[in-house]
Amino acid sequence: MIHFFVSPFQVLILHQSAIEAFVRRDIRARYVTSVMGLSWAIIQPFTLLLLYTFVFSYVLKIRLGGSATAGSFATYLFCGMLPWMAFAEGVTRSSSVILDHSHLIKKVVFPSDILPAYVVLSALAIELVGLAIFLPAIGLFGSGLAWPALLLPVIILCQFLFTLGLGWLLASLTVFLRDVGQLLGLAMTLWLFLTPIFYPDEMVPAQFRWLLELNPLYYIVESYRDLLLEHRLPDLRRLLVLAGLSAASFLFGHWFFRRSRRAFVDVL
Repeated sequence: MIHFFVSPFQVLILHQSAIEAFVRRDIRARYVTSVMGLSWAIIQPFTLLLLYTFVFSYVLKIRLGGSATAGSFATYLFCGMLPWMAFAEGVTRSSSVILDHSHLIKKVVFPSDILPAYVVLSALAIELVGLAIFLPAIGLFGSGLAWPALLLPVIILCQFLFTLGLGWLLASLTVFLRDVGQLLGLAMTLWLFLTPIFYPDEMVPAQFRWLLELNPLYYIVESYRDLLLEHRLPDLRRLLVLAGLSAASFLFGHWFFRRSRRAFVDVL
């Protein structure tokens, strides 16, 4: 039983150097060798931000989250997009990471646990780049930052644990069920619009609010907005639920991965 709780943390600690090497190589391959370099990490989310802001704020003339200007709406929207994009990329890439590195699984004794870990951390690193751009924007379009923002690392940690747990689970399932990748694309689209990123949670009808209560990304997105935009601590109950869901995902995802990885070689 103790091994169940300790094992996933041991993987991250014992193989820290290997995970860091994979993250550096992944970021270098994706951005450093391109003409635009790491600026793509800023251009991509900014393009989506401008698109969504134009559609919702100028075309539909919607002001969300109590914002009265397009600039305020942009910060409201981007604050929800940052964690979502890191989560979506981490989960999507994790689902195929074992297949993409099948040569390592087949030929050498390799700690396959670290493969989903490195893609989740790589996505999180790109989010931090976007966050470094976003924080000054809060001062430009909003009312700046307050001391509750210091607790953001706690929410990011919960986000990491939840994403990695789900990544381990999907990475295992995809080895045996190749349709998981196709289903995941549909699921992520539904998940995006069921998360209050483009709209405040107050707009959700009462009979459907139970969907929010079951959605971990709801707690993550609202916590980001509470800390960065509203200058307040997140609701304690939400924090406890988020911590519980993140821990459950992290522990179960790794347990399922370790139980199923023995059969990877036979399937790949």
